[in-house]
Amino acid sequence: LIFQSTTFALPKVIDEVLADIAVSASAVGWYAFVVFAAASVGQLIVGFLVDRWSLKWVFLVVAAFQVLFFWVMIGLSGLLALSVAVAFMLVVFGQIPINDVLIGRVTRSEWRSRVFAARYLITFSVSATAVPMIAWIHAGWGFDSLFALLAVVAAMIVFAVVLLPRALAPAT
Repeated sequence: LIFQSTTFALPKVIDEVLADIAVSASAVGWYAFVVFAAASVGQLIVGFLVDRWSLKWVFLVVAAFQVLFFWVMIGLSGLLALSVAVAFMLVVFGQIPINDVLIGRVTRSEWRSRVFAARYLITFSVSATAVPMIAWIHAGWGFDSLFALLAVVAAMIVFAVVLLPRALAPAT
């Protein structure tokens, strides 16, 4: 839900928080491109970290930073909002390899393709609900409410990660 909501909503968020700077659709598109391009590095950073440190701790830090950055984003505008958008997208994109590594490490090889298929089925189903949810929240309460909801969802992820075993047993 977090990945889909942030990637789908970001151009409109930029349009609103940079209303004085991004005065055309092209400018909004370029700012969104810059945010996504900068944030894509998060996957490389987190991939490097999960190869060297505990997956649980890397996941915990990434999810905790999501909570922080979503709360900080509430009420911001201008270039500060753009900077925080880069930060929250960095950790949102950073979670992508964590999800895949988690499945790869705990799923037996004969089940792995089916588990990945189930993961993508769930992901695409959630993606389908994200757009109308964003529209509904934005129309009724604005993007600050969306960021508050995303912070709560990220906090639930933090809680779930805390419940993971200290060391994940490798699958065979």
